[in-house]
Amino acid sequence: MLKRILAVIIPLLTCTTLVAQADPIVASGGYSKIYKGKEASFEKAVSSHVAKWHGAEQWPTFAAIVMSGPRSGQYFMGTSNHYWKDYADRKSIKSHNDEWKKIVDKHVEEQSGMAFFEKRLEASYNDRSAPMWEAVSYYTKPGQRGTMLEILRKGADANRRVRFKGSTGVYSQVSGGEDGILLVISRMDSMADMAAPSPTIKERWVKVYGEEVYNQAVKDWYNSFSKSESEILKVIPEMTTPSN
Repeated sequence: MLKRILAVIIPLLTCTTLVAQADPIVASGGYSKIYKGKEASFEKAVSSHVAKWHGAEQWPTFAAIVMSGPRSGQYFMGTSNHYWKDYADRKSIKSHNDEWKKIVDKHVEEQSGMAFFEKRLEASYNDRSAPMWEAVSYYTKPGQRGTMLEILRKGADANRRVRFKGSTGVYSQVSGGEDGILLVISRMDSMADMAAPSPTIKERWVKVYGEEVYNQAVKDWYNSFSKSESEILKVIPEMTTPSN
């Protein structure tokens, strides 16, 4: 598993080291579909594995259950807040890998493969750890991801200026899927956070930029992607490295 990850990471590391990486903005993760009826056994096995191999001073990991969308019932597991160099420096431990392989072989029917992301700090706003989140993947049209990122950047600036209480993380997918995917994550404390925010996006934009700028941004936004996919995920604390 680690060898396959390094095969992806080394070319990316070679490119990114040309420019110093100032912040730990890299994340990675993938989906696992579990054999029907083995979910409880899987959660118990992964929880034990995390307690043993992924504690506070070890390689961090998180796990969440997908609660909506076409992958409902699957598990998303990954790691975040890394430098690219962290992946290259991670040491392979045979006993860890053997234990994980046994868990996968016994429980996992299908895996998506690992995807890698870079957080776009300039477009994110007040991002934080949360027990739930809504993730929307936008499949951007060729050359249009920059347009969407600029709109998100302006939206984050508007949020700061009106002191909006929401929390959003924006990521570019850089490997492990279709080109041009932009991931927008809205942090949630409960399902109640699915309610329309106050003030609304329109109200925030109009207050800061005016209605004409807002209308143009909406037009540019919807002209910049071909499709989108949305899902809600809930963290499983026992399968997640404890926060410091």
